[in-house]
Amino acid sequence: MGMFDWYQPNGTLYCPVCKKELTEWQGKDGPNGLFVWKQWELGPIDQRASEDCKLSPADLARWRLPAKFEIYSYDCPDHFPVVARCRTAKDGAWSETDVSQIADDR
Repeated sequence: MGMFDWYQPNGTLYCPVCKKELTEWQGKDGPNGLFVWKQWELGPIDQRASEDCKLSPADLARWRLPAKFEIYSYDCPDHFPVVARCRTAKDGAWSETDVSQIADDR
């Protein structure tokens, strides 16, 4: 299994086809350190790794997302994966999330 990060968008996001609620988001465009990113936070808020492997809060705070990145949800069994295109603000915090399509590689 490859590494990835977890993402927590603000608000509720839905499948663009059937409107099923999408709650779990992952992506591979970020640092891929099993980090947990929350929209509008500058750095990761957590790391989903065993305690002996987790970075310190100071080391975690140094990581940033790229200016543009995609995240994916597999919560909709009929239309997965659902893609959200995201952007960061000038300060580097995740600021935009656009759920508008189903992944092309199904």
